[in-house]
Amino acid sequence: MGVDFEVRFIKEGRGADAIWRRLARFQEVERVTERVMAERKIVKGQQPNVRKQMEQLAFSLNQAREYFRSAESSGPTTRALMAYYGLIALANAEVLWSGDGKCSFDARPTRFNSHGFNLVHNDSLFNFGARPTIDAKGINGLFGLWRMLATHTPHYAKQTFRYPEGGSRITYGPTSGVMALRDLRYPEVPVSLLDCLRQIPSMIGALDAYDERSHLCRGVIEQRCSLKPDGSTETLSRTFMLHHLTDEAFDDIVSRFRIAARNVPEFRIEPIGTGLAIMWDADMITPGLSQFSMPEAFADSKEEILFVGSGDHLNEFGYYYVALYIAGMITRYYPHIWIKEMRSNSKASTLIDELVDNALSRVPILTASALEQRIYLYE
Repeated sequence: MGVDFEVRFIKEGRGADAIWRRLARFQEVERVTERVMAERKIVKGQQPNVRKQMEQLAFSLNQAREYFRSAESSGPTTRALMAYYGLIALANAEVLWSGDGKCSFDARPTRFNSHGFNLVHNDSLFNFGARPTIDAKGINGLFGLWRMLATHTPHYAKQTFRYPEGGSRITYGPTSGVMALRDLRYPEVPVSLLDCLRQIPSMIGALDAYDERSHLCRGVIEQRCSLKPDGSTETLSRTFMLHHLTDEAFDDIVSRFRIAARNVPEFRIEPIGTGLAIMWDADMITPGLSQFSMPEAFADSKEEILFVGSGDHLNEFGYYYVALYIAGMITRYYPHIWIKEMRSNSKASTLIDELVDNALSRVPILTASALEQRIYLYE
């Protein structure tokens, strides 16, 4: 799925505030309606319907901001639930922007008018799970509709361009297309709260503090490109570096680098400490014929990308989606369990609190990325 993305940088400490200002631009209904009509080449007779959908988009963004403000000021009895409702308002915004007229509030099929999950009870709070509600047409609820339209972000790299007359330029940019989540099989077993926490980049430090292991792998992609006088590519190489590989991560993530047999001579693989470097020198004699695939990744910073293994059926927003659903439903429908966890300041309650804090700053960034087709990286 080929979609053009660009890389933009934000400061981690003030990123959420700047992003909410960017999202506010999508609440300028008339301007956004004109933009959608022009970019998507929609016939003039459909303008009232497009305007209606953009009004619903503006409403969803405003609702999300109000829920998130409520979560910011709430205590542990309600903040996870408020954050979840803020997130599903942003999921609606993504659906209304990416979908057609059948995705508006008043036109979408009734099978999408629910959460799209069943909560799976377990003795351990970490093992509470979410099972999507499925019928012959697929996953139901807003979650199912959101996942039909959602994608992973492209891989991105530090890119060095060398010019034939001398000199070079360093920039950051995407190096792949995007993968649609609907093309990846969703697991038949429930996804647990701990499963989600292990796939969320901002939870890595908190998990380490409690001797829980993230399922993501830190890494970096570097690209070097020499240009001809006419601006075309003369040589192209990429290096994929994976840091601190555990045996589990090696089996899960490295096995997702798949290279066509005829392209094996273009690759070299070398161990680097507890990690691995995969080096690719493109065959420029027959450009475009190199065939290889690699694991999906979550965006993080200029210095780091996070590779995903078997959990690639969801993107980063999706893992916040499922995790906040589970946490919010526990506080809403299992207060007797949540009260005990809060009183004992348990590992689970502490990590859920960290989850909500991270969601309040990170989820709006992920929504802006989806609406603007930008990869936002922390400087």
